Amino acid sequence: MIKYLIILGLILLAWCPWLTAEEASNIIDNRVAEMQEANPDLCAMEINKDSIRKVPFGYTEEVSYDCSVSDPIYGVFQSTEIVFITFYKGLIGMPNRKVLQNFD
Repeated sequence: MIKYLIILGLILLAWCPWLTAEEASNIIDNRVAEMQEANPDLCAMEINKDSIRKVPFGYTEEVSYDCSVSDPIYGVFQSTEIVFITFYKGLIGMPNRKVLQNFD
């Protein structure tokens, strides 16, 4: 009996009906705003609103970032990462690249 309850619990967590696509998107919007307010050297980030997808245990959405000056650590000016919004409204994979300026 207990294993059926565990299986039912896992199915419910995977489905996560309490988290809507709109709410998941708002979580990322708010996190990007918080990150950019807290760190002015953060690369510019843009959220692709058409990329939100329901997946087991949450949602995914694409977040692109653009570093306007050469980034010697990451070696990229622009890139896109997939962010996972978990069933408990956490974020995994949020980019946090900083613009590094060389003051020679």
